[in-house]
Amino acid sequence: MKLCNNLVRTLFFLAANAKFAVAQEPNDGPDDGPDDDDAPPSIDFQDLLPEPTTLWSTQLFPDVELGSVAVEAGNGIFMAPDGKHAIVTTVGATVYAFNAYNGGDPTWVYQAPSIDSSIARSHSSVTFAPSGDYMVYAVVDNENSLDPSSRVIALDMDGNELWVSDDLDGVASGSPQVSSDGAYVFITHNADDKSNGYFTTIDANVTAGSTFYSGSSGENGDEPTNAYGPVGIFHNPTEGNYDPIESGDPVSEGDFNTNDMLMFAQTPKPSDAVISNGFLYGFQFPRDFVGNASEVDYFQMGTFERDFQTLTKPVMTNNGLSAYWGVSRSGFRGWAPKRFSRARSNTVGFTRNEDSPGQPVWACPALSNDGPEPTIFGGSAAKEFVRMSYDFTEQLIVPTSGYVKTTAIVDGDERAVYYVESETGTLHQAGFDDLTDLWSFAVNFSVDGEMAITPRSDVVLVADTRGVITALQVAEIPTTEAPSMMPSDGPSMDPTGPPAVTTSAPTALATTGAPVAEPTTEAPVASPVSEPVASPVMAPVAGTEEPPTPSGAAQSTTFIVVILAGSIMMLLL
Repeated sequence: MKLCNNLVRTLFFLAANAKFAVAQEPNDGPDDGPDDDDAPPSIDFQDLLPEPTTLWSTQLFPDVELGSVAVEAGNGIFMAPDGKHAIVTTVGATVYAFNAYNGGDPTWVYQAPSIDSSIARSHSSVTFAPSGDYMVYAVVDNENSLDPSSRVIALDMDGNELWVSDDLDGVASGSPQVSSDGAYVFITHNADDKSNGYFTTIDANVTAGSTFYSGSSGENGDEPTNAYGPVGIFHNPTEGNYDPIESGDPVSEGDFNTNDMLMFAQTPKPSDAVISNGFLYGFQFPRDFVGNASEVDYFQMGTFERDFQTLTKPVMTNNGLSAYWGVSRSGFRGWAPKRFSRARSNTVGFTRNEDSPGQPVWACPALSNDGPEPTIFGGSAAKEFVRMSYDFTEQLIVPTSGYVKTTAIVDGDERAVYYVESETGTLHQAGFDDLTDLWSFAVNFSVDGEMAITPRSDVVLVADTRGVITALQVAEIPTTEAPSMMPSDGPSMDPTGPPAVTTSAPTALATTGAPVAEPTTEAPVASPVSEPVASPVMAPVAGTEEPPTPSGAAQSTTFIVVILAGSIMMLLL
C-alpha cells in the first residue's frame, strides 16, 4: 500500500510538472532571456504608406456650456496609456476623448466648472500618471484680470472628476507633472504680472488636491523676481544629477537618490523686449523622504546665471543623466551627460527670429530614443526644422515656409519624423536620416497645439487652432486572427467595412458638463478603400494577459500522464 501511494504521488507530481512546463513553454524560445518577463513587449511596426489616408475628421463646436474649442499652444492631442484613446485639450478648458482609430462622437467630454463668474481657460496638455489610472491638466481662472488664479484638475480614464486642487496664485506655466508613484503632482505658476514664479507640489492621495508644498522666487530672495517656465520630470533616475546644494558638502543630496528628478528655468515675461540671462532650478525628494513637507524645498542649480531663458520644459534622458532644452535666441542646450548644476556641455544656435532676435524655441526637442546618444529634432525660432546628433556636432537644417511651434514626433521604428508648420498648417513626414520630405499634408488651417501618434506609429492625429481634429493613417494597420487586446470600442475585426472614415460634414457635439455615455449614433460613411482595414492588436499590458494555451503535444503528454496515474490507482485498489 505504501508503494501504491508513493507511485501515485510520483505520477501526479509528474502530471503537475507537465502542466507547469506547458504554461512556461511560450517563454522557453531561444530569444528569451532571464529578464524577458520584465521587458516591454515589442511592437511589429508595419510598412509606412506612400501617402497618408484620412481615417476620420471632426469639428469641435463651441456653445454656452463648452468653452472655446480653439486648440492653441500648450493644448493638443495626447495618446492615453491604453494606446487607443486620443485625449484633446482646448483653450476653453474642455477635455475630449476620441477613439484614435474609429473617431466618431467623443467617448466622453469634461468641462472644467467655472468659479463664480470666472471664465475658465487652459494652456495645458493632459499628463497621465505612470500607473495609467488618472490624468491631470491645469486651468486658469480670470486670466486677463489683475488677480488670476489656477487649478489642477484630476480625471480618471473615463473622464470623471477625481479632485480639484486648491487655488494657486497666478497663471499656470505649462502642464502639471505626476510623480512615479502617482502620489504627488508638480506645477510651476506665475503671479504679480507673471514676474513672481512659484513651484508647488500637490498631494494627489491623502488629501487629494491640497497643497503639500509651495515656494516662490520672492520667498527665495531672487532679485529681481522672475517667472518660471514649465517643469520637466524624469521618473526614477539613476541618481539626482547635480552637485551639492550647499557648497563644500562632501556628498550631494542627489547622489544615490532615485526619487523623481525635476527641473525648470526662468521664462520671459510678456513685457520683455529683450531676453535676459536666467537661472535653473531643481527639485528632488530626499533619499529618506517619509512624507514630511518640512523636509523639502526646491533649489537653484548652480550659483551662476545661464545664457538663456526658455518657454519649455527640459527633456531628460539617459537614466536621468542627460538633458536637452530649446532656449532663447533660437538655441539649444544639452548636458550629455554632465551635472545639471554645471555649465552645459553642448550648445548650438540657429537662425534668429526676424521679428524678435531673442525669441526662444517654441517647443521641446523630440528625441529618437531615451538612451545616451539620441538623435534630436525640432524647429528653431526661425523658419527652419533641424536634426542634430546627441552632442550637436552634426546638424542638418531644412528651411520651412512657416514656424514650427509644436514638438516633432519620431516614428517608433526611426524611419521618419513628423513636424508641422504652424501658420500654414502643413504637416510633413520627413526621412529620419536626411529630412527629405516623404510626403506633406495640408491641414488647411494653422496648428499651434501638440500632435500625437499611436504606439504602433500607424496613425498621426493633429488638431488645428479652430478645433478641427484629423486622424491620418500613415502606416499599414496590422491584421490578425488572434484575439485583440483592443478594448471593445476599438477598430472592428469584422470584414464588413474598414474603420477608415472621413466626415463629409462636422456634427455638433454633446454639450453636457459631465462625461457623456458611449455614442449610439451611426458612424460616418466610410470612404472607399481597396481592402478592409482590420484593427491593430494592442501590446499586452502587464497583469492582464490571458493564460497561454497549451500546445497539442504538451496537452497530450499531460493527458496521458493523468490517465496512467488513474489506471494504476484502480489496479492497485
